[in-house]
Order: sequence, then structure tokens, then C-alpha cells
Amino acid sequence: MLATGHPTGSRTSTTSSRARLARRGASILVLGRGLRWREPGLDHDWFIEHHDGVAMLSDGRAPRHTHKPDAMERMLAEGRPDLVFADHGFAGAAIEAGVETISIADVNDTALLVAKEQGRTEHVLVFDDHVDPNAYWPVFVALTA
Repeated sequence: MLATGHPTGSRTSTTSSRARLARRGASILVLGRGLRWREPGLDHDWFIEHHDGVAMLSDGRAPRHTHKPDAMERMLAEGRPDLVFADHGFAGAAIEAGVETISIADVNDTALLVAKEQGRTEHVLVFDDHVDPNAYWPVFVALTA
């Protein structure tokens, strides 16, 4: 299962990785399709949307940048993938649930690195989300080879 809290930037690399994995025979799980909920104090609902097989959080108008774990927690309530490839709260929630995770940690977001240091996850890639994601394309190619 693939998910991103970066609807711009790393979204392209993540969707391209999904396509490469599928071509190599991986089954891409799509969980949470159409799930919707409301948080107190907000004037909109949250939705889980999938773009090219990659889960994202949306406000119903557009995918949104998020660090929250809520969407992944809801997806994992529907099923348990063998592997999650994700960033931000999507990765954190999968790690917390004990699902093997390849996570992408932004250089200034330390939670996923702390989880690795604690021995709770093994695979953490550190990227700078202010760098053109194409600069990291060789990493995504190596991951999906």
C-alpha cells in the first residue's frame, strides 16, 4: 500500500513507484476508498482519495498536505497490507500498527527517525521536501528494482 501526505512534490515519485512495483508483479492494496469523517471545529469533512493507487487525505476539493495519522489508521482498520510505502503520519500510523513500512522522513520531521532509533522500523529514507523530487528519482528506482 502506498500513501503520501505530500500531494505535491513526492506524489509524482510515489505514483511512479507504484506503477513500477505493479509492473514487477506487486499487488497494490487500495484501502479506505471513499471514507469520510469530520473533526470538531472544522468546516469541512476529510476524505481518503486515491490517485494512481496512492492514498492521500483530501478536504473534498483537493488533496492536502498532512502529518496526521488519522487516514492511515482508518485504512488499516479495513485491512492489513504486507508493506506500506509512505511518509509523514501515514508512515507513522503504519509503524505504530506494526506493519512493515518503508518510510520517507523529511529532514525537519524527526518522528520517523526516532521510531527507527527505537527499533520500531527498519527502513527510513531521509529526504528534504523542499528539494525537487526528481533529484531523488534514483532512490525510487533502486527501491522498486
